[in-house]
This record gives sequence, C-alpha cells and structure tokens, in this order.
Amino acid sequence: MVDVPVKKYRVRRAKKWLKRTLIPFAVRARNVSIKWSKSDRNDWPPSSQASVPGLARYEYSWLSQNGEDGIIRHLFDEIGYESRWFVEFGFGAVQCNSLRLMKHEAFSGLLMDGAHENVNFFNYTASKVGFENVRAVQAFITLENLEQLIRDSGVPRDIDFLSLDVDGNDYWFWEALECISPRVVCIEYNAGLGPDLSLTVPYDPEFERYSKHPSGFFHGASLAALESLGKRKGYYLIGCDSTGTNAFFLRDDVRVNDVPALTPREAFRPHANWLGRGISEAEQLEIMRSMPYEEV
Repeated sequence: MVDVPVKKYRVRRAKKWLKRTLIPFAVRARNVSIKWSKSDRNDWPPSSQASVPGLARYEYSWLSQNGEDGIIRHLFDEIGYESRWFVEFGFGAVQCNSLRLMKHEAFSGLLMDGAHENVNFFNYTASKVGFENVRAVQAFITLENLEQLIRDSGVPRDIDFLSLDVDGNDYWFWEALECISPRVVCIEYNAGLGPDLSLTVPYDPEFERYSKHPSGFFHGASLAALESLGKRKGYYLIGCDSTGTNAFFLRDDVRVNDVPALTPREAFRPHANWLGRGISEAEQLEIMRSMPYEEV
C-alpha cells in the first residue's frame, strides 16, 4: 500500500488566522484590489502554443488558477454571449473563473462560498470597482438550500456560464441543479481516480475535504462520472485543462467549430500537482481505491 502524503493544512489555517488577527481587513482587501487591477493578456493565443492540441492551446491565467481564463475566453469567442450571467460556487476573491467575465464582458452573476471572509473580500472590492450586478453570498451549500440561494439572488434560468468547485459534493450539486441552464460548464474533477472509473464521494451535507482525510485525496468525482452525468443533463464533454483540474462541457444545443464531444479517456489529463510531488498515476489510483468512494 502506498503511503498517503498528508498536506500540512493545519499550518496553513494557522497562518491565515494569524494574518486575520494582525493585519487589518482594509489592508488585506486592498491586496485583492491590486490583484484585480493587473493587466490582462493581449498576445493570445500565443504562436508558441499553436501546435498544442485541444483546449490547452488557449490556456492562460489572468485571475484564474489553472488556465481557465484563456479557455473560457476562447469558448465565448466561438459561441458568443447571450444572457451575460454566471453562477460560480466555490471561488476565491483573488482567483476566480468568472472575474474576467465580470471585468471585460460586463457579466452579472452570483458567487457562493462557505468562507465568510472570502465573501467579504469580494463584496468589498467589487463595490470599490463598481461591479453593481455581481454579489457574493456566504453559505455552506447543501442539496436543500442550493436552488433557493440561486433563486433568491434573481438569477435567470438561461445563463452563459456555470463554474462548480467545492472540493466535495460537486457531482451531487450538478445533478440536483435544475433552476439554471448554463451554456458552458466548468467543473473540477478528481484526476487521481483516472479516466475510466465512475466514482464520487458519497453525499454528505457537511463535507469538508481535509476533515474527511488530511491528504486532500478524498474529494469530488471522477471525469467518467461527470461525463455520464453531463450526458443525462444534456451536455457533452469537450476537454480538460492541462493541469488535470477542470473539465469543460457545452450544452447540447451549443456547438463550436472543430470542438467535438470527447470520451473521458480522450479528454482526461492527469493531476499535474500530484505528479509534481512524485506520486505517479498508478499510486494515485491505489490511494483512491483505499477510500470510500461511491460508484455512480
């Protein structure tokens, strides 16, 4: 059995607590505003990436984490905008998949997250820069409150973009989500589960990734599970980012030239961070098989 590497997440939490205690909120919020004000990329897509296959050719991160800004920009360049609305749950005030859409494409939208301070940072900074039609809501999302939170925020049914990254119940939330119909979906998958197994964490309304297992390996759903769910909901898989973090789906009525539906094996990218830590794909899968995932 492979030893399961454990991240020092308690140390990170202690450091965050220390910052909250010692550095005034306004000072830390100003750092968020500085990040938001950095220049976006103009040389895009770069000629150096012309031979890169799939969505990875368009990747770059401005205010996203794993190249999502470039992929999302490319997709909407191809399909255009309709409602200019988004919903994103599980977000960071500094790194967020929808920030570019707010700043450059005049999107309205709703962000949801369980971290009170993260939400306060976002709303404080948004008010300073004039995001009048975007709000962040602090809530620990469950199947029971998910759709009501969205309805209460005045989100229309037909939206352009949904981003889902909660490090746990992602599969169950997407399955239950019926009050909105996004044209583009970006959802985190667990690449450690490989391209073929259809697995997810069992639903738990109090799921917290590092409380469930300090390694962080027990979270989310496999790409195959999400691809199958997407098909049932009327979506097709078009690819994953090169870090093995996010999968991208289009609604069945939305088509992009030269972007076909892919199988999970065709779209799959391994987890770059775990590989970089010296944990092979086979070792990742062995670790995952020791944990109580549920077949779907």
